[in-house]
Amino acid sequence: MFGGLTKTSSRIAIAAALGLTLGGYAMSTPAKAADLGGDCCADLEERVAELEATTVRKGNKKVSVTLSGWVVKTMNWWDDGERANFAVGDKDYDLGSRFAITGSATIAPGWSGGYNLTVTAGGAAFGVNSSANNEYAGVNSRLGNTAYGTINTLYSYIYIKSDNYGTLNWGHLSPASDNPAVLADISGTVIESNFVGFEGGGFSGGGKAGGAPYNFFWLCSSGVAPGADCFGAAQEAVRYDSPTFGGFRFETSYGTAGVVPQILDNDASIGLADANFDHPTTSDSAFWDIAAFYTGDWNNFKVSLAYAYTWLQTNPLNGGEEDIHQVGGTVMHTPSGIGVYAMGEWEMVSGANNAKCPGVAGLVPAGAATTTCLSPVVTGLGALPDTDMWGVKPFIKRTWNPLGATVLYGEYAEYNDFYGLGNVFGAAGGFANCVSGTCTATGSQMDRWGLGAVQEIDSAAMHVFGRWQHQEMDVNFTDTVNNTNGSQSFNDFDLFQVGGIIFF
Repeated sequence: MFGGLTKTSSRIAIAAALGLTLGGYAMSTPAKAADLGGDCCADLEERVAELEATTVRKGNKKVSVTLSGWVVKTMNWWDDGERANFAVGDKDYDLGSRFAITGSATIAPGWSGGYNLTVTAGGAAFGVNSSANNEYAGVNSRLGNTAYGTINTLYSYIYIKSDNYGTLNWGHLSPASDNPAVLADISGTVIESNFVGFEGGGFSGGGKAGGAPYNFFWLCSSGVAPGADCFGAAQEAVRYDSPTFGGFRFETSYGTAGVVPQILDNDASIGLADANFDHPTTSDSAFWDIAAFYTGDWNNFKVSLAYAYTWLQTNPLNGGEEDIHQVGGTVMHTPSGIGVYAMGEWEMVSGANNAKCPGVAGLVPAGAATTTCLSPVVTGLGALPDTDMWGVKPFIKRTWNPLGATVLYGEYAEYNDFYGLGNVFGAAGGFANCVSGTCTATGSQMDRWGLGAVQEIDSAAMHVFGRWQHQEMDVNFTDTVNNTNGSQSFNDFDLFQVGGIIFF
């Protein structure tokens, strides 16, 4: 941290001047080094004035600068039922290695202004889109048009804060409904493992599933995240954060939901597959959300709760409006360290509103979807599913050794009807059990469970961890030619992951 320079800048300038002066003497005539002469002080003051004139005054005298972040690296052994391999990588998107430059300045008593510049700077991410063919295909690589070492701006915003009235933030920031239910997990394992599908989604469901990846049947209908945190991406927005009253606080934000269309555009340009990635193009892409939080201690119990609501004006896959509700919480018995975290999310999507259809240029006229495009029941346009999920993580957190706390946990989650992207791609038509080759998904269920351990190393601000995660997928479908119903199971996916995080 480079703050508090107002009182010390002259000392730094004098020290620098002395260093330059004495160094200059030493390099020329050493005999003069001890002979300061009568005009030494005038020369010194001139150098001080020169150095202070070139000082960035606002950066050094008014506004603090703090550098923080973390570096996370994982070793991953995976098995998708057909192939298995080993890969070393970063976590994906906002869990990946990152650094933040933040600071603030006092405006008046009780008022301050500040900024946040957060950059993800991971290596190759073993993440959301990793597959047997490309183990290092994460979300950040899609945003950056490259598969390796992509550096991205995660947040870039400024704020004005009042101790009594709250904080107004604006820029590229985390909206109110980004992560609240996820971050209600106070077990100390939220980076290591949470209920968003950061791993496994890109792997194939096997030949019997037509090679369709898990993400086709595990992505929120909002298109933002797999499985949970369905509005979990930074956006251009303005956000208000309230002060805390009795353990309660709230946030609300309004802005433009532009991240997913950007990903779709990049995918289309990279793969020259615009027909597969067409999405609504409209100025009506606003969102509004609100989140409420509570943290407190009840006798021997520590409690953390969160609820959030999101209104999305234009769904990026079908153009309809969308509503998302999420809730999460942790209750931990402090003396024993035994606790449980749980979360749930419900996503509701209306019909298509002037949406594009895959393979058809231009906007679809109102009421013309069945004649201008493929049938909406086949493409999924106009009928994106409502989704829901729930997950639970029991844990125990105890200090059994001098290194720091140890956390042992188990987890189970169920994800229902996340098949919207699969229908947009017509993926069910490739199922082995689809007789006619023209089928549409009507329901899906993903089950995920696992075990893990995290060891905190207090002296090094570090975590080391190990975890196992298992995923299973089943999809129900309708054969639209034969008018019959069927089901298809995917191959199971297993991940054994060992890694470390160091915070700075």
